[in-house]
Amino acid sequence: MGSSAGTCPTTTVRYQPAKHPILGELPWVLARPQGPGVIGFLPTYPKSLRDGRVNQSDGLVLWRTGSRIIWTASGTLFARRVDGGRTVRIPLTLTADGAVSEPRFPTTGCWRLTFRSDAGVAAIIARVVTRPTRLGCAATMIESGSAYARPRSSGIRGLWPWQSSGPASLTTHGHDGDRNMKVPWWVRRSWGGSMSLLGTRLDAPGSFRQEFSNASYDGSQGEGGVFPSTVDVPAPGCWLLRLRTAQLAGVVVTRAVDAR
Repeated sequence: MGSSAGTCPTTTVRYQPAKHPILGELPWVLARPQGPGVIGFLPTYPKSLRDGRVNQSDGLVLWRTGSRIIWTASGTLFARRVDGGRTVRIPLTLTADGAVSEPRFPTTGCWRLTFRSDAGVAAIIARVVTRPTRLGCAATMIESGSAYARPRSSGIRGLWPWQSSGPASLTTHGHDGDRNMKVPWWVRRSWGGSMSLLGTRLDAPGSFRQEFSNASYDGSQGEGGVFPSTVDVPAPGCWLLRLRTAQLAGVVVTRAVDAR
């Protein structure tokens, strides 16, 4: 399983492209053990990343209601709190994309979802939280001038030279007066020759895409590879930045505002 929140060993949410003809660009989780080959795709997860409890976790955080998971196998799905309690059967609807579940959890807490298929039994673990009555934009928190992409295991961080702490913020169109939105993206290991950035607006329609070249940093100072960028967000709002290089991928949530 992936990172933990308290005592809940949640399954890591992954943002690399997955081998699926329709759903491959969605966030996904791999059920364990890996043998049965059960993957859960998360079509509603990007919108929930406006919730800080979700975007500040490497592992799966689901709302009690309103989340959806599409499974790559057919079978039966059960949920049970990790600390005990009754087992709840989660209905599945078979579609062309896979078996769709929209779990409604009786309580918050740490829940194991067990999928039983002809290939075997596998499970994921999620931290279940109350659905917010109103969504704002709980952006990624800047730590000592850096925005660390989730999951942390991606090893991707962006340097925010104009901000040492607080929720990540960018100015639209790549500049704020004479100051450009220059973000060097540092990668600890196994980086590729380029990095792609897909921006998706979370509070309204909108998207943009950029590509950054590797600056061929030699890593002699222990920092890793670096991809210089000027992030050109086209409109104010709440934005999800999905970053990918080689087999690595992670996400950062940022607020965007117009120049003063």
